[in-house]
Amino acid sequence: MKPHQISGGIRGLQFLRDFFAAQDADGIRAASEGISREFGSQLPDVVDWLEVEYDFNRLFVGPAALPAPPYASAYEDDPTLMSPRTLEVRNLYRRMGLATPDQGSIPDDHISFELDALLGLVALENAGGPNAPDASAMREWLVLNHMSQWVPRFITAVTEEDASAPVLLAIRSLERWLDAERDRLADTQTEQSGEEDVHDQKR
Repeated sequence: MKPHQISGGIRGLQFLRDFFAAQDADGIRAASEGISREFGSQLPDVVDWLEVEYDFNRLFVGPAALPAPPYASAYEDDPTLMSPRTLEVRNLYRRMGLATPDQGSIPDDHISFELDALLGLVALENAGGPNAPDASAMREWLVLNHMSQWVPRFITAVTEEDASAPVLLAIRSLERWLDAERDRLADTQTEQSGEEDVHDQKR
Protein backbone atom coordinates (compact mmCIF):
# COMPACT_ATOMS: atom_id res chain seq x y z
CA MET A 1 0.00 0.00 0.00
CA LYS A 2 1.44 3.35 -1.00
CA PRO A 3 1.96 5.90 1.81
CA HIS A 4 -1.03 8.10 1.00
CA GLN A 5 -3.53 5.42 -0.02
CA ILE A 6 -6.32 4.16 2.23
CA SER A 7 -8.19 0.89 2.52
CA GLY A 8 -11.28 1.02 0.36
CA GLY A 9 -9.81 3.97 -1.55
CA ILE A 10 -10.74 7.63 -1.33
CA ARG A 11 -14.19 6.85 -2.70
CA GLY A 12 -14.74 4.21 -0.02
CA LEU A 13 -13.93 6.70 2.71
CA GLN A 14 -16.19 9.28 1.10
CA PHE A 15 -19.08 6.83 1.10
CA LEU A 16 -18.46 5.98 4.76
CA ARG A 17 -18.56 9.69 5.58
CA ASP A 18 -21.75 10.10 3.55
CA PHE A 19 -23.36 7.11 5.25
CA PHE A 20 -22.92 8.49 8.76
CA ALA A 21 -23.96 11.97 7.60
CA ALA A 22 -27.07 10.72 5.77
CA GLN A 23 -30.34 12.56 6.34
CA ASP A 24 -32.85 10.12 4.88
CA ALA A 25 -33.40 6.74 3.26
CA ASP A 26 -32.19 7.92 -0.14
CA GLY A 27 -28.91 9.17 1.30
CA ILE A 28 -28.42 5.97 3.29
CA ARG A 29 -29.10 3.87 0.19
CA ALA A 30 -26.68 5.81 -2.05
CA ALA A 31 -23.91 5.64 0.54
CA SER A 32 -24.54 1.96 1.28
CA GLU A 33 -24.38 1.03 -2.39
CA GLY A 34 -21.13 2.97 -2.71
CA ILE A 35 -19.65 1.22 0.33
CA SER A 36 -20.68 -2.14 -1.12
CA ARG A 37 -18.88 -1.39 -4.39
CA GLU A 38 -15.73 0.15 -2.94
CA PHE A 39 -15.18 -2.39 -0.15
CA GLY A 40 -16.31 -5.41 -2.20
CA SER A 41 -19.07 -6.41 0.22
CA GLN A 42 -22.53 -7.58 -0.81
CA LEU A 43 -25.81 -5.95 0.17
CA PRO A 44 -28.97 -8.10 0.38
CA ASP A 45 -30.86 -8.35 -2.91
CA VAL A 46 -33.96 -6.80 -1.32
CA VAL A 47 -33.73 -3.98 1.23
CA ASP A 48 -36.52 -1.95 2.80
CA TRP A 49 -34.68 1.37 2.94
CA LEU A 50 -37.34 3.05 5.07
CA GLU A 51 -36.76 0.34 7.69
CA VAL A 52 -33.02 0.96 7.42
CA GLU A 53 -33.64 4.69 7.95
CA TYR A 54 -35.63 3.88 11.08
CA ASP A 55 -32.78 1.66 12.31
CA PHE A 56 -30.20 4.34 11.46
CA ASN A 57 -32.11 6.95 13.44
CA ARG A 58 -32.61 4.57 16.36
CA LEU A 59 -28.87 3.89 16.58
CA PHE A 60 -27.29 7.21 15.62
CA VAL A 61 -29.75 10.13 15.61
CA GLY A 62 -32.58 9.86 18.14
CA PRO A 63 -34.76 11.36 19.53
CA ALA A 64 -34.61 8.50 22.05
CA ALA A 65 -31.41 7.64 23.93
CA LEU A 66 -28.82 6.33 21.47
CA PRO A 67 -27.44 2.80 21.91
CA ALA A 68 -24.47 3.67 19.64
CA PRO A 69 -23.74 7.41 19.61
CA PRO A 70 -21.55 8.22 16.58
CA TYR A 71 -19.21 10.65 18.36
CA ALA A 72 -16.06 10.22 20.41
CA SER A 73 -17.04 11.95 23.66
CA ALA A 74 -19.77 9.36 24.29
CA TYR A 75 -17.11 6.68 24.79
CA GLU A 76 -15.04 8.37 27.46
CA ASP A 77 -15.02 7.00 31.00
CA ASP A 78 -17.08 10.03 32.04
CA PRO A 79 -19.10 10.82 28.90
CA THR A 80 -19.85 14.50 28.35
CA LEU A 81 -20.57 16.53 25.25
CA MET A 82 -17.88 19.03 24.28
CA SER A 83 -15.26 17.21 26.31
CA PRO A 84 -11.52 17.95 26.07
CA ARG A 85 -11.35 15.25 23.38
CA THR A 86 -14.00 17.11 21.38
CA LEU A 87 -12.08 20.36 21.70
CA GLU A 88 -8.88 18.65 20.54
CA VAL A 89 -10.65 17.64 17.34
CA ARG A 90 -12.08 21.14 16.92
CA ASN A 91 -8.53 22.50 17.22
CA LEU A 92 -7.36 20.10 14.50
CA TYR A 93 -10.13 21.36 12.21
CA ARG A 94 -9.06 24.94 12.90
CA ARG A 95 -5.46 24.09 11.99
CA MET A 96 -6.82 22.82 8.69
CA GLY A 97 -8.83 26.01 8.21
CA LEU A 98 -12.12 24.16 8.72
CA ALA A 99 -15.10 24.38 11.04
CA THR A 100 -18.14 22.15 11.45
CA PRO A 101 -21.45 23.47 10.07
CA ASP A 102 -23.80 24.90 12.71
CA GLN A 103 -21.07 24.49 15.30
CA GLY A 104 -22.47 23.17 18.55
CA SER A 105 -25.60 21.54 17.10
CA ILE A 106 -23.71 18.31 16.30
CA PRO A 107 -20.57 17.39 18.27
CA ASP A 108 -17.33 18.19 16.47
CA ASP A 109 -16.17 14.63 17.14
CA HIS A 110 -19.03 13.07 15.14
CA ILE A 111 -17.68 10.24 12.97
CA SER A 112 -18.77 11.91 9.72
CA PHE A 113 -16.82 15.08 10.54
CA GLU A 114 -13.72 13.12 11.48
CA LEU A 115 -13.84 11.09 8.27
CA ASP A 116 -14.26 14.32 6.30
CA ALA A 117 -11.21 15.81 8.03
CA LEU A 118 -9.24 12.69 7.21
CA LEU A 119 -10.16 13.05 3.54
CA GLY A 120 -8.87 16.61 3.66
CA LEU A 121 -5.60 15.51 5.23
CA VAL A 122 -5.08 12.80 2.61
CA ALA A 123 -5.67 15.41 -0.10
CA LEU A 124 -3.07 17.71 1.48
CA GLU A 125 -0.55 14.86 1.68
CA ASN A 126 -1.11 13.87 -1.93
CA ALA A 127 -0.75 17.48 -3.08
CA GLY A 128 2.76 17.60 -1.62
CA GLY A 129 4.34 20.97 -0.92
CA PRO A 130 5.17 22.58 2.42
CA ASN A 131 1.92 21.54 4.13
CA ALA A 132 2.31 17.81 3.45
CA PRO A 133 4.43 16.98 6.56
CA ASP A 134 1.97 18.76 8.86
CA ALA A 135 -0.91 16.95 7.19
CA SER A 136 0.85 13.62 7.71
CA ALA A 137 1.39 14.37 11.40
CA MET A 138 -2.24 15.44 11.88
CA ARG A 139 -3.49 12.35 10.07
CA GLU A 140 -1.33 10.17 12.32
CA TRP A 141 -2.68 11.88 15.44
CA LEU A 142 -6.29 11.67 14.25
CA VAL A 143 -6.09 7.95 13.52
CA LEU A 144 -3.70 6.62 16.16
CA ASN A 145 -4.29 8.95 19.10
CA HIS A 146 -7.92 9.80 18.64
CA MET A 147 -10.05 7.54 16.43
CA SER A 148 -8.31 4.38 17.62
CA GLN A 149 -9.39 5.26 21.17
CA TRP A 150 -13.12 5.38 20.46
CA VAL A 151 -14.12 3.96 17.07
CA PRO A 152 -13.59 0.30 18.15
CA ARG A 153 -15.97 0.92 21.07
CA PHE A 154 -18.47 2.51 18.69
CA ILE A 155 -18.20 -0.50 16.37
CA THR A 156 -18.82 -2.85 19.30
CA ALA A 157 -21.86 -0.84 20.40
CA VAL A 158 -23.39 -1.17 16.93
CA THR A 159 -22.64 -4.88 16.51
CA GLU A 160 -24.22 -5.63 19.89
CA GLU A 161 -27.51 -4.25 18.55
CA ASP A 162 -29.89 -5.99 16.17
CA ALA A 163 -28.78 -3.71 13.35
CA SER A 164 -29.93 -3.90 9.73
CA ALA A 165 -27.68 -5.34 7.03
CA PRO A 166 -26.69 -1.97 5.47
CA VAL A 167 -25.74 -0.59 8.90
CA LEU A 168 -23.62 -3.66 9.62
CA LEU A 169 -22.03 -3.38 6.18
CA ALA A 170 -21.01 0.21 6.92
CA ILE A 171 -19.72 -0.59 10.39
CA ARG A 172 -17.69 -3.60 9.20
CA SER A 173 -16.23 -1.51 6.38
CA LEU A 174 -15.32 1.18 8.90
CA GLU A 175 -13.60 -1.50 10.98
CA ARG A 176 -11.67 -2.77 7.95
CA TRP A 177 -10.58 0.75 7.07
CA LEU A 178 -9.42 1.54 10.62
CA ASP A 179 -7.46 -1.70 10.97
CA ALA A 180 -5.72 -1.15 7.63
CA GLU A 181 -5.01 2.51 8.35
CA ARG A 182 -3.51 1.74 11.76
CA ASP A 183 -1.32 -0.96 10.21
CA ARG A 184 -0.19 1.42 7.47
CA LEU A 185 0.70 4.17 9.92
CA ALA A 186 2.54 1.72 12.19
CA ASP A 187 4.57 0.50 9.21
CA THR A 188 5.36 4.10 8.26
CA GLN A 189 6.53 4.85 11.80
CA THR A 190 8.76 1.74 11.75
CA GLU A 191 10.27 2.76 8.40
CA GLN A 192 10.93 6.29 9.64
CA SER A 193 12.51 4.95 12.83
CA GLY A 194 14.77 2.69 10.77
CA GLU A 195 15.80 5.59 8.55
CA GLU A 196 16.62 7.69 11.61
CA ASP A 197 18.75 4.87 13.04
CA VAL A 198 20.68 4.64 9.78
CA HIS A 199 21.28 8.40 9.78
CA ASP A 200 22.45 8.26 13.39
CA GLN A 201 24.91 5.48 12.58
CA LYS A 202 26.37 7.52 9.72
CA ARG A 203 27.07 10.49 11.96
